[in-house]
Amino acid sequence: MSIFLAMFLFLIPIFLLFTKGRRSLKRQPLGSIGIPMIGQSLGLLRAMRANTAEKWLEQRIKKYVVIYGQAANKFVFTSDSTTLSNQQTQSVRTILGEQNILELSGEDHKRVRGALVSFLKPESLNQYVGKMDEEVKKHLELHWQGKQQVKPNEQALVNAYNSQEKIIGIRS
Repeated sequence: MSIFLAMFLFLIPIFLLFTKGRRSLKRQPLGSIGIPMIGQSLGLLRAMRANTAEKWLEQRIKKYVVIYGQAANKFVFTSDSTTLSNQQTQSVRTILGEQNILELSGEDHKRVRGALVSFLKPESLNQYVGKMDEEVKKHLELHWQGKQQVKPNEQALVNAYNSQEKIIGIRS
């Protein structure tokens, strides 16, 4: 009886593995073994070993409509946001917001990029670092020095908020 139970417990996972494997073959991504990077890479290595890499590449270009070289550069750099646009995944859009610099195009992108460039110039950064250093020293003297007990999480948040206010220039 225990032999039948052992065989049953051994054969069920194998049966499930084979039946699930057949159904998932239909939805496999491109590539000879189901994983595009590995499958295509192995194919390229075989072609390189056989000295047929150019033929292998030409087959992929015809199959997947890949443009490259001067034509690709011209298409990418002269197209407007209606022809070719940069879109992030939903998770990135959720984290960064719908109007982040990665999603913007055209005049909006130029305007935001110009603001960032002026904000991140070395002279501006030196000024911000000096202000932050000054604000942290004040915070430590005011909230930490001479105290028996300090709540670092709360104090760090207060310091971060005060530093941002000081740098942005909301308060003097």
